[in-house]
Amino acid sequence: MHPFEQTVSVVVPIVGAIVAAIVVLTLFFKLLNWGRRGAAFETTRFAVTGVFDGKTPSTVHLSNGSTIEDVRILGFTDSSSAKTAFPYELGHTMVLRHPDGRHTLVQAKTIRRIEVPAQTS
Repeated sequence: MHPFEQTVSVVVPIVGAIVAAIVVLTLFFKLLNWGRRGAAFETTRFAVTGVFDGKTPSTVHLSNGSTIEDVRILGFTDSSSAKTAFPYELGHTMVLRHPDGRHTLVQAKTIRRIEVPAQTS
């Protein structure tokens, strides 16, 4: 047997196995990413133990004097992630959900205070 044929008969299966492993890993990570694709933005959940959570309706007072009433605080947009869909100005915004299902993003620096009604048992 010629030395070239001998070398090729050893190298080709090894290279084929490496290429197959790369293809399988690429498809695996594509499927993982496809499953997480549903979220348009990532939020950091926000809750204060004993005061309120994402289900408690509250009133948010802004620094310009306006109020947003009967909203639920879902969290803050995560600006530290590299895959954020928002520009830099919307990086630290509070995500509020209205009773009718609408969402409002308010810059955290514009919030003056948050009122939470008394819990009734």
